[in-house]
Amino acid sequence: MLPEVRDAVARLAARLPGASPTRSVLSVDGEGSVQVRLLASSAQEATWVADQLRRSHLADEVPWSQMAVIVRSATLSLPVLQRALLAAGVPVAVPSDELPLAQQPSVRPLLALIRAAASPGSLDEDTAAMLLSSAYGGADPLALRRLRRGLRRLEMAAGGDRPSGELLVEVVETPDRLAALEDAESLPARRIAHLLSLAREGIKAGKSVEVVLWDLWTATGLQERWVAQSARRGMPGMQADRDLDAVVALFEAAAKYVDRLPGSGVAGFADYLESQRIVGDTLAASAPTGEAVTVLTAHSAAGREWEVVAVPGVQEGSWPDLRLRGTVLGVERMVDVLAGLEPSVSAVAPILAEERRLLLVAASRARSKLLISAVRGEDEQPSRFLDEIESTEEEERKLHRPQRGLVLGELVGELRRVVCSDAETPDRRSRAARQLARLADAGVPGAHPESWYGLAEVSVDAPLWTEDQKVSVTPSTIEVITKCPLRWVVERHGGQDPAELASVTGTLVHALAQAAASGADAAALRAKLDEAWAAVDAGAPWFSRRERMRVEKMLDTFLAWLTMSRSQLTQVAVEEEMVVEVPKRDGGPWLQVRGRVDRLERDEDGRPVVIDLKTGKNPVSREASQEHPQLAVYQLASSLGGFTHIGLGTEPGGARLLYVAKEDKKTGAVERTQAPLDEQGVRAWLEVVQGAAESVLGPQYTARENADCDRCPARTTCPVHPSGRQVSE
Repeated sequence: MLPEVRDAVARLAARLPGASPTRSVLSVDGEGSVQVRLLASSAQEATWVADQLRRSHLADEVPWSQMAVIVRSATLSLPVLQRALLAAGVPVAVPSDELPLAQQPSVRPLLALIRAAASPGSLDEDTAAMLLSSAYGGADPLALRRLRRGLRRLEMAAGGDRPSGELLVEVVETPDRLAALEDAESLPARRIAHLLSLAREGIKAGKSVEVVLWDLWTATGLQERWVAQSARRGMPGMQADRDLDAVVALFEAAAKYVDRLPGSGVAGFADYLESQRIVGDTLAASAPTGEAVTVLTAHSAAGREWEVVAVPGVQEGSWPDLRLRGTVLGVERMVDVLAGLEPSVSAVAPILAEERRLLLVAASRARSKLLISAVRGEDEQPSRFLDEIESTEEEERKLHRPQRGLVLGELVGELRRVVCSDAETPDRRSRAARQLARLADAGVPGAHPESWYGLAEVSVDAPLWTEDQKVSVTPSTIEVITKCPLRWVVERHGGQDPAELASVTGTLVHALAQAAASGADAAALRAKLDEAWAAVDAGAPWFSRRERMRVEKMLDTFLAWLTMSRSQLTQVAVEEEMVVEVPKRDGGPWLQVRGRVDRLERDEDGRPVVIDLKTGKNPVSREASQEHPQLAVYQLASSLGGFTHIGLGTEPGGARLLYVAKEDKKTGAVERTQAPLDEQGVRAWLEVVQGAAESVLGPQYTARENADCDRCPARTTCPVHPSGRQVSE
């Protein structure tokens, strides 16, 4: 042990009760290192540990097998540490006896499946997400998000509002709803649903836990893939070895359980394994560790040594953990009384000494380099033991800010920041550019500017229309343009969501309303609905039936409105085409407004009234309807002579939004009415339409924040929305 490490260990040992010459450690010649650091978070701490180990391997040429990470609790510390180590390219070897079998990544999903199969209704949202994202489901974070969004889309189309977590549980338990999703979206859920169904069939048939697990394992098809991976070197092969070892140990535990308790059920086996906090012995064969960093607990490290040892997570409350230990009956207090100890004797002092002794075991495993770290935050404070290992003259130890890691990705990121920063000197930017060129020639990802966001040349800088060309828009388009020109141009050029069930049902309702206006009775309309619905792919049968009933209810609501409104309105036309030339503003483009009116009515004064059918569930407010762009453009078209060809005048009679999905006792369906436009209103909306036409010319389009941003299909390309800022930043 080098002198620096020996001195740190000696300072810690000096605080133990009693003096013993066996605690003195002989040192050897050389220069060692002891680093005590405070980090801001557990993730930052794990990143710092990974970087220090990588530096020791690359700079000091320490073999991976001569490094170890010693933790207080593998269950609490291992997930964050393992992610950081693997991300930094540090091979990790976690002894199988460091984690209980039920917590092994390849075993935990299998236990969750048999528990859910044995206890219907016990599956919760977190467990469903864990199953889908495990190796058995195969969903990465992006695929899981895509599945959640697809399920929410179906739920909202059906009129529901359940969160995606509940929907995940439902499709795993009963996968009928998956029929309405694309195969790429639903594949992980189909895999888990199949495994769950297989486990239920085995339990129902009275199979033992061994047989049920074997049926699940063979159905996963992972054996061949993991065996092939384990034959290759590298971290994937090591992980496959560990996963196979855990599965073998699971079957051995199941065999022992069946031998000991022949009549016990599958759920009892899951409870038995999940209740284990201390790993049981196993005779199952396991793969060799190989050249990798060992991650283990302090108890397991006793009697071993490494050149470099990292001891993260030295926190107050966990190291030392001063909770009183004892038996249920309090036998230890009886022993103290019989030994003649006074009640005033501290019960914490022996525990503190034991915790210090355990840290001494961990720290003394290092021969040349010792890394001690802790986290300081709102809910976490560093251990009192840190000052015993390394004293400091400061009143409070400062937080450490880790330097850039020795990973190509971080190097490329730093060089790119320097090159693109105006605050850097020209010489520093030039040197960074040269290094990026070297990395780009070597094929390092992200080094070549061609792959950087925002640096590609603009493909076309010409406007979509010139002043001499005619811009053609619809009333609904004007509504989108006035809210956000960027959304309009993205949707117009392929950025709109594909046709979904909601738009299909909307088209069907409009067609039925047109048939009703042509004189078809209720029986004929329902026959047309049955015929059309047979061609609609609405997914699961129960979902299709519910959506079919909703469409029929909208039809009944429309028929009720049609009957009640005849005293005020007279039908003139249905699905009427409209084409209007809008006067050109100086310097602006020629504009044509064209579209199709759902229903054109005549009021008692002979003025045209436009009725626009809506199948949505949530009507706009009465105040918002007065400024509704789509209705106003219809009225503007009327004032410009859009309906004179069918015998109507140019004085608008107002416009209405008719929500057939929402009943109203007075009018049959909920209406939102816009008052007739006067001359001032016509001029104001004419300027709005002319301004909208100018904003679509391009080549620049403005992104405007509005109430529809959260459900905008163009938000992933919008600089206003967080998910789209990577396009412009």
